[in-house]
Amino acid sequence: MVDYYRAVRRVINGIEQQLQRTQLWESEPPPDDDLASREPFSYDTLPFHRWLQWLFIPRMRTILAGHGHMPTSSDILPYATDCLRDCPEDVGQLLFLIQTFDELITGHAAAGETH
Repeated sequence: MVDYYRAVRRVINGIEQQLQRTQLWESEPPPDDDLASREPFSYDTLPFHRWLQWLFIPRMRTILAGHGHMPTSSDILPYATDCLRDCPEDVGQLLFLIQTFDELITGHAAAGETH
């Protein structure tokens, strides 16, 4: 279990680093109303990269700190691929890390490991 959490933490840190490297990381948070969306990926209020930065990464860090439960499945890659398709930056490594996250979460749950 420790190795699983360590692997997830590495991927989350990698996603943050890739957002910064590709200059998709922003210094100003979005308005609170934009963060309060109930839609998947907050697609109605945030571009995908902002959802990663302001909702996904903090939520995963909260879970990794022991405050919440890991998801039992993940399928972020198709949406990420669609959203980042026209990005002027090279997002190949970012998409690879998102794919790795999906595989870690879904594979862990499929293996029947519980928390």
